[in-house]
Amino acid sequence: MAFRKVIRKEFLEISPYRLDDDFPTDNLTNLVRMSLNENPLVEKVELTKILEAALRKIDPREYPRPHGGPAVQAIARFHDMEPSRLFLGNGIDDVLDRLVRVLVDKGSKVVVAEPTFFMYTYYTQLCQGQKVEVMLKPDFSLDTDSLIDASRDSQLVFICSPNNPTGNQFEKSDLEDLLDRCHSVVAIDETYVEFGKYSILEWTSKYRNLVVLRSFSKAFGLAGIRTGYLIADQELVEAMKKTVHPFNVSSLAQQAVVEVLQRYDYFKKIFEDVKKEREWLLSQLRQIRGVTPYPSDANFILFKVDHEKSSSRIQSELRGKGILIKDRGKVPLLQNCLRVTVGTRPSNKRFLEELGRILD
Repeated sequence: MAFRKVIRKEFLEISPYRLDDDFPTDNLTNLVRMSLNENPLVEKVELTKILEAALRKIDPREYPRPHGGPAVQAIARFHDMEPSRLFLGNGIDDVLDRLVRVLVDKGSKVVVAEPTFFMYTYYTQLCQGQKVEVMLKPDFSLDTDSLIDASRDSQLVFICSPNNPTGNQFEKSDLEDLLDRCHSVVAIDETYVEFGKYSILEWTSKYRNLVVLRSFSKAFGLAGIRTGYLIADQELVEAMKKTVHPFNVSSLAQQAVVEVLQRYDYFKKIFEDVKKEREWLLSQLRQIRGVTPYPSDANFILFKVDHEKSSSRIQSELRGKGILIKDRGKVPLLQNCLRVTVGTRPSNKRFLEELGRILD
């Protein structure tokens, strides 16, 4: 059977989001992955205790509670808001998928502040929506006037703050200005907010068109457990629930969220440790000739390299040494830029040493 004749056209045209460079199949000595913004500063032994506690409280023979039951209740208590305004998904990607499905159909316009996380574009394409790109200013700040102009006949606006891959958290006044003047649904992705300066979560009770996305994958070190959530108007949340089966989040993931929030003081200290390590790594990168790192409010650093070697070549040479980072050099505004995750001090030192050798 010639499946090209029966597969929907948009699936044939969309390029998959490939992670081959992040999960190499060849044998690399002492591999250190600093490309996916995971949080190695969260101790594995602590997460093991959390998962063991979660396992003791669930029965894997039974179906999970519908729509994230215990986790949704715990998150709602933690943020002091109604559970009806929460949607829990199997990672932030799942949440994004559901959000776009209920708002976007063929020809719908989706405004994206670029450069940013590719998956906003990906899910828009899956729903046959039309992406409208609004570039950040050269200093990576929001062009609010252009965003508002572009959003006049759009369904949805995506903004990541702190932004991936630039690392900066946008000015609070710019986000407020956008929400005051924009009539589309505005989705603010706060995946990295624990490393930033502020959150606008409380604004969801003021702006009915505001959607805030959060994740347990980055700051809390639960990337492998896959849990993310959205806070929005109850009417939108109810519509999103119609796009999933009731058992969309596993019992283990749900209970892990409960256990994590009960140990929030531990994680809060880890957030501060990451920030300190980030500032140290920034200071060290500034000392390498030809390297210009950008200030960051996330757990990663974007840096530009002024060298005869391209960013892709530098990424490749680091990979040969067992260090994986992201090449962003082909992205508009980010010529010859790379992105590195803040790791442990030994990992960061090893990265700096190898980068220095490559540039020398």
